[in-house]
Amino acid sequence: MEHTITLPNGTLACTIVGQGTPLLFIHAPCIGSINFVSQHPLTDTFQLLVPDLPGHGHSSPLPEPFSIHDLAACLHGLMQKLGLEKPYLLGYSQGASIALEYALCFPEQVSGLILVSAFSEVNDLYLHSRFYLAQAMAGIHGVPLLAQSITSSHTDDPQLQEKWIKHASLTDSTTLSHLYKAGHSYNCTQRLPQITLPTLLVYGAEDRSIHPYGQLLSEGIPNSKMVMIPGVAHQVVTKAAPELNRLCREFHMEKGG
Repeated sequence: MEHTITLPNGTLACTIVGQGTPLLFIHAPCIGSINFVSQHPLTDTFQLLVPDLPGHGHSSPLPEPFSIHDLAACLHGLMQKLGLEKPYLLGYSQGASIALEYALCFPEQVSGLILVSAFSEVNDLYLHSRFYLAQAMAGIHGVPLLAQSITSSHTDDPQLQEKWIKHASLTDSTTLSHLYKAGHSYNCTQRLPQITLPTLLVYGAEDRSIHPYGQLLSEGIPNSKMVMIPGVAHQVVTKAAPELNRLCREFHMEKGG
């Protein structure tokens, strides 16, 4: 069920389903909460909290400029408003950067991290170029094109594609441009050793350009475990959903869930 939560800087739309340990999902830019529709079977283990980030879906934008820290603080405010303590955080792609910042800022209020296709900084030409292109498209009101491109890379199902495009197209273009800018400049690599939380790192085996970032995270976070899923690239949340969901359940059980 989707709820609208009022916070000091605006409102967040958040789908809340299931019972049990809270699991807060943090989506990639220009997708919104529909990013995690394939994770809904996890209601057998977790209470799922799937917000639209500010300026996405039915959530209001944040005042610009904002930072990754501001987004992490916003999500922490959401959890406080809901009265839910010590969630697990699942961040996907740039959403994982927000999860990292959340864990760094509020370490006593997080149970563990699940980081999917994650990076703690942007340091190679390929990822730099992806950010520059996406930010440029957002800046010229290219949200519909980005929505179609991102959707087609995540699912081949025509009905699901229609839902994804409709939801992603709600993204505010100014917010999106600022989000890409914030994510492009974000760097927490030197602070990774401060994260002592149990951390699961999940990557697609075919996502080779991102693997060096996984190595950075694996070496930097003391209590981390990395898993490579064969036959899939960056889009693990949809293209390898059953395997990712299995890993989430096992991670929870291993950590005393």
